[in-house]
Amino acid sequence: MAKICHECGTGQDEASNYCRNCGTSLSGEKIRSCEYCGAVLHDEAFCPDCGKPTGIITCPKCGKKTVNEDFCPVCGHKVNQNIRICANCGNKFDSRNEICPNCGTKAIKKNPIVALALSLVFPGLGQFYNDQNHKGLVLIISYIVSWILSLILIGVILVFLIWIYGMYDAFTSAKAINNGEILEDRLFYSL
Repeated sequence: MAKICHECGTGQDEASNYCRNCGTSLSGEKIRSCEYCGAVLHDEAFCPDCGKPTGIITCPKCGKKTVNEDFCPVCGHKVNQNIRICANCGNKFDSRNEICPNCGTKAIKKNPIVALALSLVFPGLGQFYNDQNHKGLVLIISYIVSWILSLILIGVILVFLIWIYGMYDAFTSAKAINNGEILEDRLFYSL
């Protein structure tokens, strides 16, 4: 017995490619099997034999495959849509819960339509509704300056663009807040 399984520590024959105890590949690759029917899996999201979910998720941002993780280990993108992060303590919990089980804080719910309507009335109001005060203030000031510049025909297009952006940002930010994402209160992000 010259080989030892790095997963379970069982001694193996020299000619073995897979652990006789746990099925782990002795070359470093772990063999996955369906927890419901035992079928060998490769990268399928659903078992080819029984059709049950396998827990294998492909990150839509970078393409890395993860197994039963909430965030991609490579790029940090949220891959489990049923998870939310508590704004108070940072604990991960099921998005269907209204209260964080760790600290008891009630999950913030924002209505994207209300945020959109407020920004339709005046750009920046939807951001204030979403508790993004810095971003809302920057949009309000930009909108007022654009109107002043439109008096000399420079800011006419800018007024329209700020108005449209304010509505779009308020709507998408409210949806992100409801999904438990943590948003930064900045209008522009550094690269």
